[in-house]
Amino acid sequence: MDLVTMSGEAFDDNHTVLGAHGGGIGPTENTFWHKHVSSVMLGAGLAVGGNLLISVALNTQRYAHLQLEASGGGEKHYLKSWIWWAGILLMCLGELGNFAAYSFAPASLVAPLGMTTVLANATIAVVWLKEKLKPDDILGASLAIVGAFLIINFCSKDEAADGASGKLLIHYLKQPALLTYLAIEVIAVAFLLYFREKKCQDNVVVVLLISSLIGSWTVISAKAVAGLLRATFHGDSQLGQPLLYFMIVVLAVTAVLQVKFLNQAMKENPATVVVPTNFVFFTLSAIIGGVVFYQEFYGLQMLAIVMFSFGCVLCFGGVFFITGRTKEDFDVGKMMSPVYILAPSSPLYLTNQTQRFILLQPHRQKT
Repeated sequence: MDLVTMSGEAFDDNHTVLGAHGGGIGPTENTFWHKHVSSVMLGAGLAVGGNLLISVALNTQRYAHLQLEASGGGEKHYLKSWIWWAGILLMCLGELGNFAAYSFAPASLVAPLGMTTVLANATIAVVWLKEKLKPDDILGASLAIVGAFLIINFCSKDEAADGASGKLLIHYLKQPALLTYLAIEVIAVAFLLYFREKKCQDNVVVVLLISSLIGSWTVISAKAVAGLLRATFHGDSQLGQPLLYFMIVVLAVTAVLQVKFLNQAMKENPATVVVPTNFVFFTLSAIIGGVVFYQEFYGLQMLAIVMFSFGCVLCFGGVFFITGRTKEDFDVGKMMSPVYILAPSSPLYLTNQTQRFILLQPHRQKT
């Protein structure tokens, strides 16, 4: 039986490459290419739309807190506000859009587009919450927009049009490059945990590196689960594949650990340091994971890789400029709430912004 890879190549049961669709260039190549490009653009649209919903959710939550504070209700009653729960609903819809995006587009495209939330959050805060617009916001937004354009334009377009099969994912899992990557990550996480315990327990870089390295497998497993489910919806049922359930477990465990370490970083350091640093580390880790596991840069010309990388750098710069404006808003004393107690049990993939939302809920005062 021949299998088709994410990049459109086919291989037989001995994993011998046969060529695009198992044959040479034919009259259907253009149709095949446009189908893949349309799939990737749909994934990009889902990622941007999901992040926009998350941004609206964040500001809806914040608006609910401001209303309660203005009415004298205090922070302890925010769970009774329908506006707050509307924000929760929007948050779930946004995360669903992000999750679906991984079944249509490469992880190396979806992860950097998380900056959409940061950009939209700054815009909504100025327009809706009447916060002051600063030059750094304008510069950061400009960098982020240009970076997003480059990322979308130069990313890999060779995405499986109908989802991924269990056999294809097993083939990827057996690749020497992935096994080497996994070994390096395990050794790196073990070393960082030891180094943090013995030398620098409050070092934000060490904690966020641990969170991001674990997060790369959150992205890999989220994309695998989304691709298997999409293939199932297209009529190629993957529900009998043990790999589907294994990846769901990996997704749940790594998401919990990721939030756990991010929470530790937020408790010990200002959010103006944690948020942009986490975005950069997590995005780089997700891109590397996608490139190694799903071979997402396979077939790309060097110019495309350079321009894609430059787009990521611009997005990183934009996030640093934009998040620098919210120093007063991220009070370390207002990070925990009962929401966080429930959040780690969720098997859903959590974007950087949803993690930030969980960690920045007002502290529930004791009565």
